[in-house]
Amino acid sequence: MNIRKPKTALKFKKPSGWWGALYRGALPAGNGLIGAAVYGGAGQDTVMLTHGDLWWQGSANVLPDVADKLKDVRKALDENKPRSAEGILSNALITKGYRPQAAYPLPLADLKISMPVEKSVKEYMRAVNMENGEVSVTYRDGSTRFERSLFVSRSSDMIVMEITKSGNKPIDAEFSLEMHDKTNNRTPAGVSKLPEAVLSKYESFFMYYAARSDNGTDFGAVARVSHYGGSMEVKPSSIRIKGAEKVLLLIKPFIESTRDKEWKNLKAALAAEKLTYDKLLKDHTALHGKLFSSADIDLDAENRDAFVEDLLSEANEGGASNALLEKLWAFGRYLTVCGTSEAGRPMSPYGLWCGDYKAVSSSIRYGSLQMMYNHMFAGNLPEFCMAVFHTLEANIDDLKKNSARLFGTRGVMVPSVMAPGSGLLGSVDPEVLHFTGGAAMMSQLFYNYYLFTDDIKFLKTRALPFMQAAALFYEEFLKVSENGLYESSPSYSPGNTPGNFMEGPAAAKMDICKNATVDFSLCKELLRNLIRGSEIAGVNKGEIDKWKDMLTRIPEYQANPDGAAREYLHPKYGDNYVSRTMPHLYPVYPGTEFSGNDTELLKAFGLAAKKRAGAATGVMTGQSLGRLANTFVRLSDTDSAMEMINNIVRSCTMDNLVTAENDWRGMGVGASNPWAPYTIEPNLAVTNALQEMLVQSRPNQIRILPALPENFRKGAAVNIQTMAGAEVNLEWDRKKGTLVIKLKSRRNNMVDLTLPQGSKKFKGPGAENYDPDTLTVRNLELPSGKAVVLEVKWSV
Repeated sequence: MNIRKPKTALKFKKPSGWWGALYRGALPAGNGLIGAAVYGGAGQDTVMLTHGDLWWQGSANVLPDVADKLKDVRKALDENKPRSAEGILSNALITKGYRPQAAYPLPLADLKISMPVEKSVKEYMRAVNMENGEVSVTYRDGSTRFERSLFVSRSSDMIVMEITKSGNKPIDAEFSLEMHDKTNNRTPAGVSKLPEAVLSKYESFFMYYAARSDNGTDFGAVARVSHYGGSMEVKPSSIRIKGAEKVLLLIKPFIESTRDKEWKNLKAALAAEKLTYDKLLKDHTALHGKLFSSADIDLDAENRDAFVEDLLSEANEGGASNALLEKLWAFGRYLTVCGTSEAGRPMSPYGLWCGDYKAVSSSIRYGSLQMMYNHMFAGNLPEFCMAVFHTLEANIDDLKKNSARLFGTRGVMVPSVMAPGSGLLGSVDPEVLHFTGGAAMMSQLFYNYYLFTDDIKFLKTRALPFMQAAALFYEEFLKVSENGLYESSPSYSPGNTPGNFMEGPAAAKMDICKNATVDFSLCKELLRNLIRGSEIAGVNKGEIDKWKDMLTRIPEYQANPDGAAREYLHPKYGDNYVSRTMPHLYPVYPGTEFSGNDTELLKAFGLAAKKRAGAATGVMTGQSLGRLANTFVRLSDTDSAMEMINNIVRSCTMDNLVTAENDWRGMGVGASNPWAPYTIEPNLAVTNALQEMLVQSRPNQIRILPALPENFRKGAAVNIQTMAGAEVNLEWDRKKGTLVIKLKSRRNNMVDLTLPQGSKKFKGPGAENYDPDTLTVRNLELPSGKAVVLEVKWSV
């Protein structure tokens, strides 16, 4: 492996060490649809093969109409009987036979590699070159150095592996394609079923594998094995290469087909492939590298060439170094580029690398997609959001059925879990039924795509129609109470039971309430964006007054007696500070309702975040720590944000730098869970938090270095995108007291540019509109396509 930039390389001293589930510690590679995970053993290695569209064990039927039960739910809530109300809709659906089952990612196969070792292995290393998506395993056996390198080609849609050596000892390797590790069929409830009709076949130069999914179709792979020098032996269960100088494997997977057809077609395609490993890698890198390198952050870190294990050990002792933070930022981008695509399914918490047959917490959850996708906008990767938009639009009729048959309304309802192969309600659990804000959350992604790309056609033809359908649901679902304000009933603050229902002998989880703050935050954001977007596009003129009137009926945020923002805007429900989730902080993050100005209301949300971070330490997950990190960044509370990132590193980060949902090692920060589901959500949250420490934006507003950590003494940010339609490039040096800001707008534009604390004066346009009290350059003119440069003198 040729590592050009140590900053974007991950080096490891050891192979995967997660006993009984080695896939968890494997190094991931992928092209957005096809995945590979390299375990890294020197003598015995496994590469898990996956496919983003291979899911199983899910089922769904026709969603019955239970909207007539809504009045019973509301009556019970009005009578202050939420525990009676909680099961009404759920039981009605079950009575009518609706019990959808979530689908799970299905591992495709394992490539097994055996290379006998004569001496004790020395100088072992496995590595990921994030710039080109290449994973390698290198080691020395005696005087000979061996290297196995692998990538998943974006240009050729196949897995490519090459084995090379330097030294006298030839390559002796045995290969097989097998069903993925059977020990990974454990679940908390027992054991999952396994694929059936498993068959492997071997002939000169080719290996074949197939198995049958529960829908009756086959999946599998065909591999071509080529060798330079030496000989090949075809055995009943493997292919063995002896005495070779170099070995090349090309693997093409297939899903939802028949084995005979795919084996024939894929063999022909692989047989026709004439390109070398280097040429295949070059073609792939041109595509992968363009995406991965579309933005950059440089923290001028020392020790970039260190092994990840050493960086993690250092973080456990004193906190994440700049070298580790650079790699974490880049790794979130790498997992995105490798793990999802424009045309496939929305991103799963496991990315492409699920190695369990019935994986815990593997469902695509529309309540957490915002946190997974947020970094893509500022990070210049907005095209990956298309998978979400395509999926929602393709299932729009089902989303309308959810609205009509559950709540008797028009418009769309996006459940936090959708049924397999549809947009219908994916679970009858009360926590899914009673959260009605999914469509508003997805509307933010639609609108943000427009803000970050200026794609007016997308705004007119895709974003606004979806947003209108989401607003129509609220128009008919929200009821006007006696005080003239909206009431949301039923409601739910995701993940939480109101604090006053967690007391006494009847204390238990309760997934229903009235007037969760998050409901109104979402509705307000949706309506404001819908009005602003319609005015920009010059459409929906007859609807705008109605939406403005709806805004006047949304209740104001409230504070508890301690000054913290309330999670519920109904007096019967109290905050539960000892909870890992904090949906009521939505106006701060991922919403953009507040601009970062020091207002009393913003202080209330800041205090709520502080109280949640302090009281709920022992129950936090990687996802909730990531959400808090981003919330504190928006609040310019840099120390708290870094504390949350360090907690993720210490309690939820596995040895391969992929995060887990829980603390499985008993570090005392976060909920302890021996299952600790594999999830890349915290990885992506850290990437976003680090970006927003450097640049934050709203429409027509950009904040520079709003939450810069003290140890970020010198650095640069390249091609950071903003909601204001301008790209930002930064260079700063605390020691010299300099900051250079370069802005380039996609259109003639004016923005308010807020400089960091300590800014003294600057050279460049806009001096006549500079407000030193707020450090803001008002109405800074940005001509289309031309760079505007400000050189700031800075004292920090």
